[in-house]
Amino acid sequence: MKTILITGTNGNVGSFLADYYANNNYCLHLLYHKSSTRLEKLISEHKNVYAKQCDLTSLDCVQKACEELRKESNTSPQLIVHTASKRSTDFSDLENSDSELWYEIIQSNLFSTYKLLKVNLPVLKEQDYGRIVLFGSNVSRIGLKKGTAYAVSKAGIANLSRSVAMELEEYNITINTISPGPIKIDDSHFSEEYREFRKTYYAKELEQIPKKRLAEGDDILHICKFLTSDSNSYISGEEFFVTGGKL
Repeated sequence: MKTILITGTNGNVGSFLADYYANNNYCLHLLYHKSSTRLEKLISEHKNVYAKQCDLTSLDCVQKACEELRKESNTSPQLIVHTASKRSTDFSDLENSDSELWYEIIQSNLFSTYKLLKVNLPVLKEQDYGRIVLFGSNVSRIGLKKGTAYAVSKAGIANLSRSVAMELEEYNITINTISPGPIKIDDSHFSEEYREFRKTYYAKELEQIPKKRLAEGDDILHICKFLTSDSNSYISGEEFFVTGGKL
């Protein structure tokens, strides 16, 4: 039984992936930010699911949570899927953007990825085995009007993956980035302002997507399954765009 560490597991994508791996004979180490409501059923139904609250922007918190998960489960992760992300909320052009929010988004998305890898790469190296999947966004190649911090953070994640892949050349460890376009999710928990933004933004996006639909959970799962499997021992440092044919 392999062990997989998944972040952002109270989110739409993270909880969807956690459900799949839990139901397919994996041991799960789950990290969530504040709420764990989406994980309650999963935890109650599976004995090999371990969850910890963790502020990924804190290196100490990441170190402590990961150590506790390894101790409680008596296993170390071979697979890592990092879905945790913070979205833009001010919808302002750069000159009018909130500098503190800009910094917060970079910290939450880019620096948390750095800290997660800093803590867990030694564990994977010791095993001489690992499959790492980071989550970026299609905005890393097309930009995001009135969302510069988010776009910059996601581009940074993709380039972090490329750079770390070169550092892992002598190990049996791969690292890749999945960068989806708009995803069909349950947005009922978001603010009314953000739901309206999504509605307008996604309506425009749909016009440009050849497949004429948003990405769904299975579209992301299929590529994630391959990248975290033994079948992938060669592909590393790549960014995979899941955009329904939109370039």
